Amino acid sequence: MRRALASLAALAACGWAGAADRRGQVRLEAVTGADYLETRIERRVLEPYLAANPGIGIVERGAGTFPTGYRERILASLAAGSPPDVFRLDQDDVPALANGRVALDLTPYLDRVGADLDCFNQTALGIFTRGDAVLALPTGYTPIVVAYNKDLFDRAGIAYPADGWTWDDFKRIAHRLTRDTDGDGRIDQWGAYFDRRVFAALPWIWSGGGDVLCSEGRWASGCLDAPKTIEAIRWYTRWVTTDSIAPRPPSSGTPGAQGGGGADDVRLFYTGKLAMVTAGHAWVPGLRAAVAQGRLRVGFVAIPHRIGSAPATAIYASAYAVPATVSRRRLAVQLAAYLADTLAQALRGEAGVEVPALTPVAEALAARDTLGWEAAFLRAARHGRVPWSARVEQWREVEAAFSDLLDRIVVAQEDPAIAVHDAAQQLDGLLSAAR
Repeated sequence: MRRALASLAALAACGWAGAADRRGQVRLEAVTGADYLETRIERRVLEPYLAANPGIGIVERGAGTFPTGYRERILASLAAGSPPDVFRLDQDDVPALANGRVALDLTPYLDRVGADLDCFNQTALGIFTRGDAVLALPTGYTPIVVAYNKDLFDRAGIAYPADGWTWDDFKRIAHRLTRDTDGDGRIDQWGAYFDRRVFAALPWIWSGGGDVLCSEGRWASGCLDAPKTIEAIRWYTRWVTTDSIAPRPPSSGTPGAQGGGGADDVRLFYTGKLAMVTAGHAWVPGLRAAVAQGRLRVGFVAIPHRIGSAPATAIYASAYAVPATVSRRRLAVQLAAYLADTLAQALRGEAGVEVPALTPVAEALAARDTLGWEAAFLRAARHGRVPWSARVEQWREVEAAFSDLLDRIVVAQEDPAIAVHDAAQQLDGLLSAAR
């Protein structure tokens, strides 16, 4: 950590510092939505700010403060006219905030707090912008990548995957790493994991040249049911239906099935029963501990692409925003800027929470990372796109319909072309009703 703090001086060109109103004690409310681990990090982030601004106190509220749900509580406070001074959000929150104009446009204040937008990862920044308006300052992000078990690759004599690998490479490797290791006639080591959650599945569709929605997310027909999308979905679902390189997921009616991943994939990967899994940077803290204990050897690599299609992945990000109705606007903007500054991002990056959104901070972190993980995430991010959840307010309904579509193909074994056409019509109706 000392190395991270010492390197901040070199990043000063992309930093800024908020001046305090020292005329009296002012208490600002910062709603972070952080869990227990992240709360400890956020408190460390705030310590230098409080030391430099003795006239300001911070009331921090994490996820545990909101038994009714973080998003619901934030939206309720905004609607009631009693908002926090700053709050953290992610890509899924942006459409509602932008359409309701409840987040302050930070653009007029950026020069005053010394924020240089050129220093941010531009895809992560783009999630929180609408036209010329900057609705929030990104703190960090993750591209979706593939995590792989190096030990399983070594035992099979297979070279580790490299950026630029293709779908054909992936399938060939996954077949070789799907095995019955104890000879009982049942597969107990899987080459891949089929994840029906849309945030994980979408990059695979994109990397095959397909998409779920089109024309700014206004409809699905012509994109979801386009030939390239149908073929991408067919290829993805075949992991389970015909290739048998991934364990069959439970049906949506089975308890625990709605996650479609997030528990079983972690268990299989950590116990050496899964060679490759779709993952994000949130896996890093836990994997660091496993690697340090000698239980795993892990690598990360970009999502493979279909021959003839460009590499692609999704970028998911978090940021700090200021409510448009906040009463202490100047101090709130300064606090939001500080929470997205170099020190804050360096501390979160060292903890492995996310890739720092400030590119110089992320590059400095990658240069110190002897595992090579951070560099792999940065390379994958070069092909990152803004996800539909950052642009479509009805995305949760779209997400549910897409997961059901995958269930129809994998569990009910419906023909992909027929199921996709029906889903496109369903989504057209859902999206048109919302316009």
